[in-house]
Amino acid sequence: MDGNQIQKDNNQTNIEILEYGDIYFFYRPKKYSEEVKGIDDIRRFFMVTAPEKTNQKESGSKKEMYRLFVIGKKSLPEIRKTEARGSERYWGRVGGIFEDPKELTRELFSDEFRKGDAARPVGEGKYAIVKYQKHTELAYILEIPKDPGEAQKELGIEKEASYVISVINPKRPTPQGYPTADQSVRYPDDILNEFEEAENFVSLARNLKYIDYQNSQIILVGAREGRDAIKNEIGIEINNEQETQDSADIFTRLKVRKDQVPIKPLTEGKLE
Repeated sequence: MDGNQIQKDNNQTNIEILEYGDIYFFYRPKKYSEEVKGIDDIRRFFMVTAPEKTNQKESGSKKEMYRLFVIGKKSLPEIRKTEARGSERYWGRVGGIFEDPKELTRELFSDEFRKGDAARPVGEGKYAIVKYQKHTELAYILEIPKDPGEAQKELGIEKEASYVISVINPKRPTPQGYPTADQSVRYPDDILNEFEEAENFVSLARNLKYIDYQNSQIILVGAREGRDAIKNEIGIEINNEQETQDSADIFTRLKVRKDQVPIKPLTEGKLE
C-alpha cells in the first residue's frame, strides 16, 4: 500500500493521518466445534493491523510490524447514529506484536496446543488511523470478500466503517465494566509517564506507540459507516485494490496456505 491510496481533503485542516496500512480479520471457533453457525460457536475474534513501513514516523522505524488485537464481545461495535452507550464501547487488547509474519501465522494457525482450533481468515482490507478533532479514528475499507456475507455480518465487519479508538490508561484503575488484562502492559518509563495526568481513555493522537506493546488495552466505539460518511465527515478516502483470492495478502504476505485453514469465510463470506 502506498500513500496514494489514502486521499485527504486539503480543505480539512483539523485532521492528520497518523498511520495507514493493511488490515486483516480472523476468528477462532470454539474447541471441537464441528460446525460454526454463529457467534456462539466462536471463541476469539482477531483484528490485525500491518502499518505501511514508510509511515511509522513516531519511531522512524521501517521494519515490518503486525499488531494482533483480541476484540471483546467477538465482534466490532455497531455503528449508531446517536452517541454510543457504555455497553457499546468495545474492549480489546494487543495480544501480540510481531515483526516476522511467520510468527503471526504460527500464533493464529498452529494447532500444536489446540488441535483443530486454527483461526479462520474472514476479511482483508486497507485502514488508516486518523487524528480528527480531539480524538482518533480507525477507518477501513474491506477488499475481500468484495461484498460482506453472513460471516462478516455476524462479526460486525462492514464494507467501510470507522471507529473511535483510544487506550485505557494503565495508571488508573480499570474502569468498571471492562475486563482486566491477564498481564499488565510493560510500557517503558517515558511512555508510562505520559499517562500520569491523563483521563481513563487516552487518544492515540498523544502517542501512536501506545498500541505497540503487548497487553495494552483499547476501546473501540462505532463512529461512521460507508465511504461517503468517512470521506465527507472525516475528510479522507481509502482507495481499495481489486484483490482476488490469488492475490490476497493473507496468502502472499502472511504465507498462509489455502489448504491450511478453511477459506470460505474470506472468499465467500460463509461461516465454517
